[in-house]
Amino acid sequence: MSCGGCSGKLKAALEAVPGVSAVDVVLEGGKVTVQYDPATVDVPRLVSTVEDTGFDVV
Repeated sequence: MSCGGCSGKLKAALEAVPGVSAVDVVLEGGKVTVQYDPATVDVPRLVSTVEDTGFDVV
C-alpha cells in the first residue's frame, strides 16, 4: 500500500465481510489487523478479500 486511499479501500472491503468487527490498517509497512468472529468468517475468506481488493498477503 502506498497511499491513504489504498488503505481506506482495503479497510472498507474487510469491514464489509460479515463477521468482521474491527480493521486497523497501518500504511507504513502495510500491516492489517482484523478482529473477526471465527464462527462467521475464516482466514481464507479474509485472505481472498485482501487479494480481490488488489493486494498481496505475505
